[in-house]
Formats: sequence, structure tokens, C-alpha cells
Amino acid sequence: MADREVSPGDVAGPTVPGPASRLLARLTHGRGRYSVIAGTLTIWVMDTLLSRRLESSGAVTGSTADVVRLVEQASTVLFVVTSVGIIIALLKPYPRALFRVAAIYLGFSVIQVIANVISMLSTAHVQQGTGLGSLWDVGAVYAMSVTVFMFVYLLLDLATPGGAFVWPAREGEIPPTPNLFDYLFISLNVNSTYGPTSEAVMSRVTKLVMSLQVLLAILMLTVLISRAVAATS
Repeated sequence: MADREVSPGDVAGPTVPGPASRLLARLTHGRGRYSVIAGTLTIWVMDTLLSRRLESSGAVTGSTADVVRLVEQASTVLFVVTSVGIIIALLKPYPRALFRVAAIYLGFSVIQVIANVISMLSTAHVQQGTGLGSLWDVGAVYAMSVTVFMFVYLLLDLATPGGAFVWPAREGEIPPTPNLFDYLFISLNVNSTYGPTSEAVMSRVTKLVMSLQVLLAILMLTVLISRAVAATS
């Protein structure tokens, strides 16, 4: 009897879904789908509160305040449209449409972060002698940047074939399914140490997004130093 050729599948056994694939299944079935709505709601609330606080406190004035107000109003309209689209995708359900709509909103959220950083740059020389307590807006924009890019990395990981990140695991164990705290860890690292400390990045698009976040973090640090000097002089 002739020997049968052994295929790789006979040796390796059944293929185990990757971390990103398992996370995608979790977010597109059952209650996990509602976390997408929670994410967009969180970003909208943070941006709305921040924009209104920047105006009321006088941190941004004149034409800069007009730009911030316009972006905030556009964000509200887009949030309503996005929420309707997500709810329709949840009721049908249309998993692919769910993430496409979320991607549009996250793209606009990144524009909002950029607008807030630019608005702070334009007022970096003001508020002299007001004390370090006036630096709250820099911290608020920093927190918003970390939050927005956290969701962006999650979406990129789901949209990239095979995943945008390589998740480390103990020897002989299956890589764990990532959760929100894992992407928060990546976003915090990029904002502070300019790169993830343990996860390898496999996507060029993700690398470009990280480069943008690094640039914004450097600008925020520049504003922080300039405003700190002005506030204490």
C-alpha cells in the first residue's frame, strides 16, 4: 500500500483563528456589537465637553474659537448620522457596514484632535501669569488623543488581514484575544514613548497613523512647555 503524502494540515491540526479574527467575531455578535456605539458616544461626549470648555474658559478666542465651534457642530451632526447607521447595522445586522460607518466617524475624530492641537498652538503665548492650573486644556486634549487613537488602532487591527499587530504570548500558548485595555496600552505608549513596547506592528497604514500620533504628541509637548513658561512668568 503506497504511503499517503502528509499535508501541513495533518501535522498542525485545525487552524486557530487569530486574535483579530476572534475579536471581530466578539464585536459583531451578541452584546459585543453595542460596544461600537459606546465607543462613538464616548468620543463625541469628550469632544463636545472639551470644545465648549475651551470656549467658555477663554483658552481659545477669535477666529480660532470659530473654527473649534464649527468642528464641534459638524461632529454633532456626524455623530447623529453615525449612530443611526450603527443602529441599522445592529438591527439587520450588517457587520461590514457597522465598521465602515465607525471608520468614517473615527476619521473625523482624528481631524478633531488635529484641530484642537492647532488651536492650542495658536494660543500658546497667552495666559501669562495665570498659574499651572491653566494647563488643564493641554491634559484634556492629550486624553482625547489617547482615546481616539485607541479606537483607531482597534479598527485597524480588525480591518487588516491577519491583524495589524502581533500579540505576544507565552511559549506554547495561543495569543490572547485583545481587548480595549490592550489598545489603550498601545495608544498611551505611542503618545509617551513614541511606539508600542511589546506588540509588533505589521501594517504600513498603522505605522503611518502612529507617526501622526507621534507628531501630535510632540506638538502637545511643545505647547505644554510654552504655556507652562508663560503661566509662571
